[in-house]
Amino acid sequence: MKSERFWHKILAVATDRKKEFFFIHLFYTLLGIILFAPLTGIVGRLFLKLSGQEVLSDMQIAGFLLSPLGFVAFILFFSLIVTIIIFEQASMQAVTIAWLKEEHLTALDSITFTLRHMKKIYLFSGRLILKLLFIMVPFLAVAGLVAFLLITEHDINYYLSQKPSEFITVVAINAVVILAMLLLLVKKLLSWSMALPLVLFSNISPADSFTKSEKMTATHKKDIFKQYAAWALVSILVSVVILGSIHFAGTHLSILFYDSLKTLVLVIGAVMLLLMVAHFFLTIFISSTFAALTVLLAEKYGASLKNEKLQFSQAATMMRLNKTKITIGLAAALLFSIFIGSALLTDTQTLRDVEIIAHRGAAGKAPENTLASMKQAIADKTDWIELDVQESKDGEVMVIHDSDVMKLANVGTKIWEGTKEELQQIDIGSWYDAKFSDETIPTLKEVLQLAKGKTKVLIELKYYGHDNALEQKVVDLVEAENMANDIAVMSLNRDQVKRFRALRPEWEAGILLSKTLGDISKIDANFLAVNLGMMGPNFIKRTHKTGKKIYVWTADDPITIFKMISLGVDGVITNEPELARNVLEESKKLNSVERLVFHVAALLGKPIPLKEYRDESP
Repeated sequence: MKSERFWHKILAVATDRKKEFFFIHLFYTLLGIILFAPLTGIVGRLFLKLSGQEVLSDMQIAGFLLSPLGFVAFILFFSLIVTIIIFEQASMQAVTIAWLKEEHLTALDSITFTLRHMKKIYLFSGRLILKLLFIMVPFLAVAGLVAFLLITEHDINYYLSQKPSEFITVVAINAVVILAMLLLLVKKLLSWSMALPLVLFSNISPADSFTKSEKMTATHKKDIFKQYAAWALVSILVSVVILGSIHFAGTHLSILFYDSLKTLVLVIGAVMLLLMVAHFFLTIFISSTFAALTVLLAEKYGASLKNEKLQFSQAATMMRLNKTKITIGLAAALLFSIFIGSALLTDTQTLRDVEIIAHRGAAGKAPENTLASMKQAIADKTDWIELDVQESKDGEVMVIHDSDVMKLANVGTKIWEGTKEELQQIDIGSWYDAKFSDETIPTLKEVLQLAKGKTKVLIELKYYGHDNALEQKVVDLVEAENMANDIAVMSLNRDQVKRFRALRPEWEAGILLSKTLGDISKIDANFLAVNLGMMGPNFIKRTHKTGKKIYVWTADDPITIFKMISLGVDGVITNEPELARNVLEESKKLNSVERLVFHVAALLGKPIPLKEYRDESP
């Protein structure tokens, strides 16, 4: 079969059966959502039960992911993704086989076909997953070991921002490791490429299908590789051109409207909706052409593919039932949409009194955690300045985020290994701009004195395992300045917050989270400072019902800031307090209908930051 004719048939299948492929992909996409949600909940509940705690923070979740149970959870999710992909491919291959035999197979019939062969497909999926993991796990373990041995001496933020030689070494070594893994995976996957069609259409058992496929492809590897490589290249090029064009146009169009929040939100919302639709249809094209390519290659190299069992006498009855279910589903979706719209409109009648919190000062205009950034934040009319504290060798409470100064000054001294005098000799401003060369690590006392009477101070207690009495020292410094009503304290470490609340239970104290599991009502805190990724209407409502405030980090562009304000957070932690203030003031001018429209558009919108920041950690 000539190459042109071969690819003409592939494209003909994709276009002639586009309706069937659309509904097949829609079905399996929804199935994936339905399955993933409860599985996530089950794994989370199991972890909570095993931990013996009522709620878990992101640090504990990170530990879980590295535990044996976390590895099992990874296997479950990986297996589910692969299995859904295989089921979708099975349905699309069934449609392709029918097309080749000049028959028409509906999307419903193709899905029914896979359900009738569910046992075979599950057995095939299980064997494929085990084979893939057998290849991947050793390589991933080596990559993890390399990183552990070479880049754990300093704070991770230093490695990510400065990219020193040891970091480059790890990247280079692991690039070779991952490349070797990918080459082996590609080689094996090519040799197994005929296995699924053999199971579905040639009555070959899942156990024998891989060996049979290897024999069929053994003398044709070069041509098979060329065909799949051509498919991959076309898929990538089409995706890059379409998605890239939409994103490029959206980005440059959005920049024109940064001074108009109303127009900006609508433009970005429309762009993101277009991207979502384009991505969905691109996935259909890529998946359907892959299925057609696989079937045609299997047939080309000797597989006897039959389609006697593809049609079902009950198909018409099932289709009628399906239409009824679709009608009911659409009616339910319409009612649900009306309900959600009403709820959104109700939620947007008034805006909460949102507070602006300057992340490490105005870190978008001055070097982070310096007196210069604190002064700038005050000038930008922030409600709070947020900062990080830890103890020096001589017990002073210093304002700095990382465990060392590698990221800011290329100095490897740990904060707990240096005295106040030694640490304040380090220039932490020149990395940002030469005009800040006089900026050094301030003490908490200096910042409190600067902020007194001008703004409130949100103090994050850092925990690197070397503090002696950090909580008590913070209390003493705050009380010495008579600022108990103008500060709040937070930490990633729950025990640290417990110790602080034991000292001053009446003071504001909160927990930092980027992910969480469990009942947030059990957290003993006045507020939660959470990652942007956790934000959603349900999470916010649940948190507010417990009487806790929600501060979100880190929002630095108009769309994200407006989205957080619209969702109903109590405070926005940002590197750009002036921008946040302007967005807040402009959002107050919107009426209810405008706010609803912009709220939905903002939920769809993707942030387009005006600049890059050193890091977005709290």
